[in-house]
Amino acid sequence: MGFRAHHAKEIYVYANSSVGSARSNGGRKPVLRRLSARIDKYDYRLDLDNMVLILKLHSDYEVKLRLITSRKRIEKFRGWSNYELVVKYEDGEFWVSVYFRRTIKPLKPKTVVAIDLNFDNVTIALFTLNGRLFRLKRFKTPHGKILTHKIWIERIQKNYPRSWRFIKGVRKAIEKHGERIKNISRDYSHKIGDLIAELALKYQSVIILEDLDELKENNKKSREFNKKLGLWFYRRIQFCIEYEARERNLEVVKINPKGTSSKCPRCSGKLVEYKYRVLGCKKCGFIGDRDVTATLNIYRKYISKYSRCGAPGVALNTPKPSENTSGMRGNQDEAMPTSSYMNSYES
Repeated sequence: MGFRAHHAKEIYVYANSSVGSARSNGGRKPVLRRLSARIDKYDYRLDLDNMVLILKLHSDYEVKLRLITSRKRIEKFRGWSNYELVVKYEDGEFWVSVYFRRTIKPLKPKTVVAIDLNFDNVTIALFTLNGRLFRLKRFKTPHGKILTHKIWIERIQKNYPRSWRFIKGVRKAIEKHGERIKNISRDYSHKIGDLIAELALKYQSVIILEDLDELKENNKKSREFNKKLGLWFYRRIQFCIEYEARERNLEVVKINPKGTSSKCPRCSGKLVEYKYRVLGCKKCGFIGDRDVTATLNIYRKYISKYSRCGAPGVALNTPKPSENTSGMRGNQDEAMPTSSYMNSYES
């Protein structure tokens, strides 16, 4: 066939992996769900000046491809090192993804951005290094829209319990709703990631996220909660936040999420339900919005671990209930747009 030595090796690795998968699956015939291949750096040449990609095939054949992305995006990766190429076949078309990387030197943080992710909203709180809260906003997520599309898929499958896989029109309807779910989550994740990164860059912040990598594995809640969790695209949101932040030379830190929504940020006592989405502490009298409380605890965990602003546990301020319902202090012109108000806590 004219394959190079490393081509033959890759073919063997993929074939061996497919056989191993079939054996572990009771000997069933392996199914290739995604036709893609990683291309070794010796098998292509990338010319950014002329926006051309040259692929070297077997038997010394070459294919020249024109990059269809914008010149502006190409210039963005000047000075970055290209380390990998992936070719995939999808819907009758071949697509090539080019991967770049670079070493970054994070900016020295002057403020802290604490982020709490929930099914229905993303809460963002900005703190100074001495513990003063000066920006606070909450953005709705499209989780409800995604759940609606999921319900439609289940209704269609219920109406055609045995035949939906084989009827083209029914299968297309299901695929359409599935594609809408992907598009909604992808679009929201990129927009919120870019917004948070721009805000953090403006105030030269370190971004603090909860480490949710093992959330699904450790979950032992109700069936309804598991259904919501299965549609929650928190990993995509966190990935976009990290990507956009590091592209701007901003530091991203993940902390253990244990207790962020159940411990009092003032005395570390146990919080109980006070009223809808509001928690209270019987020990010290603290009362606070559930999401805002989580951002306070996220900030405290970061400070106690990294000790960037002196002794941990400094008094934290939030807006009073009688103040502007946008839930922030400072210049309103600098606030991020939001479609919902949020209350803070009262003591």
